[in-house]
Amino acid sequence: MTATNTPDPSLGELFGELGADLSQLVRKELELAKVEAREEAHRFTRGATFGALAGLAALLALVLLSMALAWWIDEALNTAVAFAIVGAIWVVVAAIAAAVTRSAFAEIRPLPETKDAIKAAVTGERATEEPLPSIGADSTVITHTRQDTDPDRTTTIHPSPIHTNRETAS
Repeated sequence: MTATNTPDPSLGELFGELGADLSQLVRKELELAKVEAREEAHRFTRGATFGALAGLAALLALVLLSMALAWWIDEALNTAVAFAIVGAIWVVVAAIAAAVTRSAFAEIRPLPETKDAIKAAVTGERATEEPLPSIGADSTVITHTRQDTDPDRTTTIHPSPIHTNRETAS
């Protein structure tokens, strides 16, 4: 029995395969973006709901306690001065709360895996899978290595559905 030599695929076949792979990549990227957007929206909604509830309860307590504090200070000072002192205290508290809120919202990173995967696809990085030692041997992490400039430079991202076995086998 002799081995049959199969001819190399033609340029048209290669472009057809490239188009199919690109189409699959785009579909999986869109699927990943939808999943990530849903997760981020759920986290944001839950946080905003409980934040609003806490804010309402705190506002009611704030009004009652502020009036009590102002009338207590009023026993030693003028009524207007007592209420001005309590108001100044709440201005400081509001400024601190605003700073904390701004830093908390700055940490929100929408669609991080999708952005990393698209960046990797555009810059020509190749994906390989490695075990995650901190999570467990069965978990994987995607490492991208730049092929065009520095082969030693790697970037680690979380696994995403766009990385198929075919892509990681090379």
